[in-house]
Amino acid sequence: MQYPRRFGIALVASATLLASGAALAVDGVVLIDQNKALAGGVTPGDAAGFPVTITQPGSYRLSGNLTVPDANTTAITIAASNVTIDLNGFSILGPVVCTGTSSVTSCAPAGNGDGIESTIDTTTSSLRANITVMNGTIKGTGAYGVKLDGCQGCTVEKVTASHNGIIGILIGRGRVSESRAFSNGLRGIQNASGPMLYNHAAFNKEIGIIANCPGSVIGNVAEFNGTQGLFINGGSCVAATNSTAP
Repeated sequence: MQYPRRFGIALVASATLLASGAALAVDGVVLIDQNKALAGGVTPGDAAGFPVTITQPGSYRLSGNLTVPDANTTAITIAASNVTIDLNGFSILGPVVCTGTSSVTSCAPAGNGDGIESTIDTTTSSLRANITVMNGTIKGTGAYGVKLDGCQGCTVEKVTASHNGIIGILIGRGRVSESRAFSNGLRGIQNASGPMLYNHAAFNKEIGIIANCPGSVIGNVAEFNGTQGLFINGGSCVAATNSTAP
């Protein structure tokens, strides 16, 4: 039987995609689960095992939980701009547990792994831009749940970060909204500059939420943190409207 030429091209493209180890959802989003992380090849240059290294712009979505083997292992490294990672209701999980009678007093085991991190572009020495992490949980990593300090114009939205060894959510220049940070080993949420909207931080060892001006700080709740609930650094922020920090 002879097929139309365009059908043959589609078959070749599909075979190439399968051979690369990548998997696409119907809408073109790249799917990631534990098996794909261990196999590697999610993007060019992504080695087998953790971290999953994102080297191309695009949309990526978890289709299952990711579990790192120890506190020194990072789950996902973003080495490109214009990347969206949708946790899709799933979790990135590590072995760290933080304990304390109210706020955290210690976390173990110690480590330097992150849940999701961004890197500076070493070729141009510039920050990554337009990275979004949303819709899921990051728990028990050695250092940072989300670490987007090398990023500008970035967004963390509807993420819960708990029992991470240092900071739940750290962002360079961007927006953190509708997110939660509980029982982290140092701080809950820290933003170098940008809006902090409707977040909740509790039971972290030191400060619940740090907002550096300029930025808007609206509708946040910070409670039962070890040293301070809400810390606003600088004098040019929009007033902390409807934010509470007992």
